[in-house]
Amino acid sequence: MTNEQKEKIIELRKLGIGYRSIATAMNMSRDKVRNFCKAQGLDGYGKSNMKEEKSIRELCKNCGKIINQKPIKGRPKTYCSKKCKKEWEVKHPILYQHECYYCGKKFESKAKNADFCCHKCYIRDRFWRDEDIETVIKHLRKGTPAPNAPGWIKDLILDRECRESGEKLEESI
Repeated sequence: MTNEQKEKIIELRKLGIGYRSIATAMNMSRDKVRNFCKAQGLDGYGKSNMKEEKSIRELCKNCGKIINQKPIKGRPKTYCSKKCKKEWEVKHPILYQHECYYCGKKFESKAKNADFCCHKCYIRDRFWRDEDIETVIKHLRKGTPAPNAPGWIKDLILDRECRESGEKLEESI
């Protein structure tokens, strides 16, 4: 694709013309035109790519200054500097929802993968004590749910119950 063709595609796309119309006019495939437009930030519906709407992408997401966009390959810039990017990330943190593996409490964390709500739950799960096992056994004998039992114990109990109920189902059939 020559520079003249690229300029013509950009001009037609800013006028609101679609990929297929540009491709037939330029004697090219629709996918070539679409990929080029996507790389230039001119993707989406043709009518929405007028110059007024295009100018929004040229402003910094944090401070609103005009971004000095040079014709480069890849993703268009959204921040004017690294400092602005860090400021925006501090103002808008991403929080993930998790459930504690030990106590079952729901909590939020900046980490994408978190298993425990606090260090105390981690220690209790990692270093399980004999007196804790005794309390769980007492609760199981009473038929009440065991509080603060680690997740692996709960999983073992569920697996055992599933196997027992599966055996009972097979016997009844």
